[in-house]
Amino acid sequence: MSPVIYALVERGVLLRPALAVELRGSILMRLGDPYKPVRVELCEGEIEVGDCEDDDRAHDLVIDGALDDFIALIASPLTRGLPRPTTAVGRAAFARLVDGRVQLSGPRNLARGLLRLLSAMPESRRSATSPARRDRTPDPAGDYVHAA
Repeated sequence: MSPVIYALVERGVLLRPALAVELRGSILMRLGDPYKPVRVELCEGEIEVGDCEDDDRAHDLVIDGALDDFIALIASPLTRGLPRPTTAVGRAAFARLVDGRVQLSGPRNLARGLLRLLSAMPESRRSATSPARRDRTPDPAGDYVHAA
């Protein structure tokens, strides 16, 4: 399972590099049998993904749930790192969190950041910009340029 998670993380880093640099923490993903637990280490722009041999070790965030339920989360449109309840797909994914099929134990900001990083759905142009949006001004063509 770790190669699949690695591919998702790598794609997320390419699409959302500013978010990837901001995330810090140790994450354990338990995606049910027959899959081995996967650990994701995020530290100052360096990301390491691999099988977790010692899942008794303390992790900042632990994700427990079946693989298909977790995939529903990252395949749904997100708003601030949570499934968007204004769409049917988002409501179905959100239900997996509410009814406990997927459990996130740890800091909410880290969980939401990880879901945004792994998200299969494209972000809107506005939310895909860097956190310092106030330093950006639109140019006449509608693209964003950095205000010097």
